Amino acid sequence: MRSRSPGLGDLLIQQGLISRSQLDEALGEQTRTRERLGEILCRLGYISESNLLDALSRQFGHPRFDPARDGIEHAALNLVPLEFARRHNLLPVRVTEDALAVAVADPTDVEAIDHLKTIAGRRDKSVELLLAPSEVLAKEREASYARIQGTIQVSELIDKVVREAGAVSLAEDEPDEEEAQRRAQDAGVVDLVDQIVLQALQERATDIHIEPLERGLVIRYRVDGLLYDALMPPREVYTGAISRVKILSNMDIAERRAAQDGRFTYSANGNDVDVRVSSIPTIHGEKLVLRLLDKTHFNFSLRDLGFSEEDYLAFGKAIRQPFGMVLLSGPTGSGKSTTLYASLLELRNETINITTVEDPVEYQMARINQVQVNPRKNVTFATALRNFLRQDPDVIMVGEIRDKDTAEIAVRAALTGHMVFSTIHANDAPSTATRLVSMGVEAFTAASALTLVAAQRLVRRNCRHCLEEYRPADEVLLALGVGSAKAGPAEEMRFRRGKGCALCRGRGYLGRIAIIERMPMSLELRQLMAENRPAADIRRVALEEGLVTLRQSGLAKALAGVTTAEEILRVCLADE
Repeated sequence: MRSRSPGLGDLLIQQGLISRSQLDEALGEQTRTRERLGEILCRLGYISESNLLDALSRQFGHPRFDPARDGIEHAALNLVPLEFARRHNLLPVRVTEDALAVAVADPTDVEAIDHLKTIAGRRDKSVELLLAPSEVLAKEREASYARIQGTIQVSELIDKVVREAGAVSLAEDEPDEEEAQRRAQDAGVVDLVDQIVLQALQERATDIHIEPLERGLVIRYRVDGLLYDALMPPREVYTGAISRVKILSNMDIAERRAAQDGRFTYSANGNDVDVRVSSIPTIHGEKLVLRLLDKTHFNFSLRDLGFSEEDYLAFGKAIRQPFGMVLLSGPTGSGKSTTLYASLLELRNETINITTVEDPVEYQMARINQVQVNPRKNVTFATALRNFLRQDPDVIMVGEIRDKDTAEIAVRAALTGHMVFSTIHANDAPSTATRLVSMGVEAFTAASALTLVAAQRLVRRNCRHCLEEYRPADEVLLALGVGSAKAGPAEEMRFRRGKGCALCRGRGYLGRIAIIERMPMSLELRQLMAENRPAADIRRVALEEGLVTLRQSGLAKALAGVTTAEEILRVCLADE
């Protein structure tokens, strides 16, 4: 670093970070080594790099760089080669017509900044400096350039695969098994499939859809519950990519007219990701869906999932009962299993025996005995449950209740001193309570077993780095019941949304959060259920007892700025 102006030392003394004697010692060291003053003070341990950057920020008027707040634009990264950014310890952040914003550790390195203007082709433009510690710059720089490099690599690999495949008849893209095997083993195809999965993981995707079109191919990623087009490679890529995935998944490469399932493990950054693959024949060829699941890293708590304090306390009380049943409902992908896993983490300790039966085992958890359903070995939900009861369990989790046999055994377990967690398909909490009866369980036993029932949905969370206030359309407010005596006047309500930034890829949303309709089983509700009364009657009484519906739960999160009004309508159109 270059010699600092005397103002830096004085500023650090004024802030009480160093003494006059420490400054004199550092200045004496500077005379001998010609190092920069701030670097010497850090090396001597008198200040931290963060202290130094705060002082430099005050001295030069440059703001601090916050990766979460500022985001990093691909357009800025494209202007500056990675090696240059590494050599000069900087990171391009954003670019406009008039300026380039760059995060740096040393704002006094004028030579590097001047060279940057030349490299980026911005000689006549200004450079806006942001200050960041070296380790933050290194971490964000490598991750950001890796993402953009991945996009470039995919494009290059697609071109390579097209050249290797040669001319392909779009109408007769039905190579024999030997040809399909050859294409699947081409180096370009192997690298392309690997890069597609890696890019999906970097985008936080949960699923990859590979869909043949009449004259092409589209690859879509599901991010935060919604699909978007990621790649649209030419048809020449189709056979090799499909065949490669099928070989990895141990599927029949020659079978193209019947549905198949398979799975494989993908290693990324030292983590093993479980990839479950499903294929179905369509009129334009086979469609593949790859579901991505990092089985080794589950660290969610009920609060992380979006539970309000009231929901958290009530849910925690229910799951800590010595016996009974907690039943969650919702459509596929609504986070039911994740909530049950978080509940198990709340309970897990050395004093209790927790056993689960799942299809599939989504996350591996220490000190929890997890059983994978395997119909070929006669390991079903029902048979596993029967065996569990001989294993002295305290808590049992059943991945899903699908049939009468499983339902009856689960209810019996709940009535004989075990706490049972499970999921079931139903629309809301009251119909969740009656679903067991409709499956054939006797009404009075189901009523006695249930401790709490809940319906759950996932909504996209607003990107907190680009929030802005807005007013939803009148029809949206009307559908949410805003303006009614119950919800309150619309004029007093404030809604926010993400306007879109580099961090959320312009979508305005980043991550998801749960909304819950929680219904503890009171004496009156148990009586209604034992009498086999319809869900509408149960719902009426539950509302009288203070049931917070899905829509009301969602509206509360929208008013808190966590999500948007439109998201609530997307997941619960008909709430009441």
